[in-house]
Amino acid sequence: MLADFILTDEQKAIKEAAREFAEKEFPNYAEECDREEKFPFELWKKAAQLGFIGMSIPEEYGGQGLGVFDTCLVIEEFWRIDGGLGMITASTFGSEQIQMFGNEEQKKKYLPPLAKGEKICAACYTEPQAGSDVAGIKTRAD
Repeated sequence: MLADFILTDEQKAIKEAAREFAEKEFPNYAEECDREEKFPFELWKKAAQLGFIGMSIPEEYGGQGLGVFDTCLVIEEFWRIDGGLGMITASTFGSEQIQMFGNEEQKKKYLPPLAKGEKICAACYTEPQAGSDVAGIKTRAD
């Protein structure tokens, strides 16, 4: 049996702000981005200025210091309007590894520009059972 789940007032506010932003801004970009197959940099910067990008990046590095669930609330509202444009939140994908395994110098260098919408991060993962196994690569010095 599933228990009832109640959002906090802060989570309700995040959800509402994300919905308002997406309803207002996404229609201005959706058709052009789909037609021209381009990333909406201007929209992404607006989202970053409002704190929707890098939400789980700690405050000390310019993020909101919120949890993954809070980010999911934003993604849900963004995707409600347009799934393609909703992917702007993925511009920090890979920052989790910096947060978990990076040293302090790396965190200070890479996390603030991600949270501010100045840089985009990417990560590449492999699945040995699916044909891509970076860990199995052998190099030679010929």
